[in-house]
Amino acid sequence: MKKFLTVGLTIAFMAGSICGCSGNAVEESAVSEEASEQATETSPKVMIIAKNLADPYSTWLMNMCEKYMEENWPEAEYVVLDQQGDPANTESFYNQAILDGYGIVVLQKVSGSQDTDALLQDFASEGVRSVVINNEVSDGVSMNVFYPEYEMGSMVAAYAAKKLPENAKVCILKSTPSLFSSEERAQAYVDMIENERPDVEILDTQNCEGWSKDTAINIMSDWCQRFEQIDAVLSANDGMVLGAIEAAKADGRDVQTMQFYGIDGLADGCLSIEAGEETGSVLQDADEMAEATVELVKQLYADPDMEAVKMELEPVLITEDNIETFIEMHKENGVIQ
Repeated sequence: MKKFLTVGLTIAFMAGSICGCSGNAVEESAVSEEASEQATETSPKVMIIAKNLADPYSTWLMNMCEKYMEENWPEAEYVVLDQQGDPANTESFYNQAILDGYGIVVLQKVSGSQDTDALLQDFASEGVRSVVINNEVSDGVSMNVFYPEYEMGSMVAAYAAKKLPENAKVCILKSTPSLFSSEERAQAYVDMIENERPDVEILDTQNCEGWSKDTAINIMSDWCQRFEQIDAVLSANDGMVLGAIEAAKADGRDVQTMQFYGIDGLADGCLSIEAGEETGSVLQDADEMAEATVELVKQLYADPDMEAVKMELEPVLITEDNIETFIEMHKENGVIQ
């Protein structure tokens, strides 16, 4: 249950008791209020910190975390906070966790490049343990649930190596410069070309700050003016490659004859694969990550001194051959209606 729901129910109960107007009712209300406060104080309290709820994957992941908190741990009290892509918010939210009595924090870091080791070690010494999700950490104190970035890039790159035409000309889309996840995924594309397809030419590589689809649209529009032939776009995520597809269509190019690769397995990306536009992606399953996260949180609550655990999840390649499985998955999760 979320904290504001608990408070709302308590207030409603108090209001109903006061309306009874009898001395016994007031006395019972006071007892009930005290019992409610004690229950709240003893309930598990979990703070869930999102990277940026304007980001489609972050939103999907947070929705799944809420789902499994409600389904698998309904007696726990939790709150979801948004860092809005600003790493300066991380420490302030942890300070708030101390003040509000949250013993466990689920943290989706702003980026894999954000160094949180010392911060999480300090807060662990103050009694606030962390489960870091969607990025790998090695701070020695935090639980960790993640998909390996380079392996995800390698998986879709291997598929592209088989599909790209001979002497293909490609462009690469990355996110914010020096962002760990983006760099690892893009490097997998480069390594594939160097090691498996040296005939492939990289026309250009550009960065889209904050994984921006709008920036990807602008970049692809520029590429369409600069390059007569673009056989494929290799992107570090689905959102950016969907922007590239949109721009290619606007330029009058036949996207059915081009190839577009992304990562994440977002619902929109899956629909694009189903439509024959995006060629392939890799599922970074927010549902699986969230379920594993809530299970680790429950274990940590039961044993606050448990040693740090790393849980590396296995990505899955998404292509036209298995796309219906993932369309159905997103329908079951309510993302695709």
